[in-house]
Amino acid sequence: MFETSHSAKTNAPASAVWARWANPGRWHEWDRRVQGAETKGELAEGSEVRVKLRKGGTVRQRVTALEPGRRLVTEYPLPGARVGHEHLVEQRGPSAEVSHRLYVDGPLAGPWSVMLGRRKLRETVAGFTDLARA
Repeated sequence: MFETSHSAKTNAPASAVWARWANPGRWHEWDRRVQGAETKGELAEGSEVRVKLRKGGTVRQRVTALEPGRRLVTEYPLPGARVGHEHLVEQRGPSAEVSHRLYVDGPLAGPWSVMLGRRKLRETVAGFTDLARA
């Protein structure tokens, strides 16, 4: 398994950060790779989100965990592996802590993480956190 994570504090309330994550139509605001995203109905555990990438077509992500106002995890399959993205926000007094974690898991996680670019994945997760903070 390969994983990378990044956390940062923000002056925005946790509810404002969550509002960006809970609405797939706003995912392009914090993920520069996304052109647009949509789901049928409300975002819920088990729902599918179709993510149109700026480069590379469409990815179907499944919501595998959802704690409204706090945590969202989505995953998509690759041959022999799966890629996951965990978003976590927690109010800490007047500020909030924002965390992102990307992981590649499964029998072919090693080769896939190399092909996806481990350094790029680390930079991307830090960028998610910075954009969510803004």
